[in-house]
Amino acid sequence: MMAVGAALLVYTGAVTMRGWVWQERHAELFEGALRPAARLDGPAGPAPIAASGPGRGGALARLRVPRLGIDVVVAEGTDPHTLSLGAGHLEGSALPGRPDNCIIAGHREGPFRRLRGARPGDLVEIAETNGLERYRIDSVEIVAKGDTWALASSNTPLLTLVTCYPFHYVGRSPQRFIVRAALIDRRS
Repeated sequence: MMAVGAALLVYTGAVTMRGWVWQERHAELFEGALRPAARLDGPAGPAPIAASGPGRGGALARLRVPRLGIDVVVAEGTDPHTLSLGAGHLEGSALPGRPDNCIIAGHREGPFRRLRGARPGDLVEIAETNGLERYRIDSVEIVAKGDTWALASSNTPLLTLVTCYPFHYVGRSPQRFIVRAALIDRRS
């Protein structure tokens, strides 16, 4: 019994360490976009980013919510392996800054632990290798697990952050915590 407990501790530690190492290795890719700039351009025209993401599991962007202390590299995909590395961009949803709904998911006990403190007006930054988009949170909502309205398309650049709810629930959570934000500016 002790051997099983020890094995579970080692496994959990290894998974946590793998995610931390991946985050550290990829965070520097987006440092240039996060440096202060002299000017920010308004949201006219699409962001100058690639038409597709980096491929499943590849580093797509760095997401920050400064007031909450959230700073996480976003990988392409939302499969269990990718989400064990940090936050994941839902394949098929818009890329950051594009006209449509960019959906990013993260575990409530991981990168989105502090998301429970989000409120309308908070800023969210998405840094890519070639630019930075800033969003302002419009709404924070709790929905049923099967409620998918928040994943719908949009005519304007929209960011939707999704995690499980309640935050301190043990087991499969029955609800989702949804944070929606509108693009307010970008710079290249």
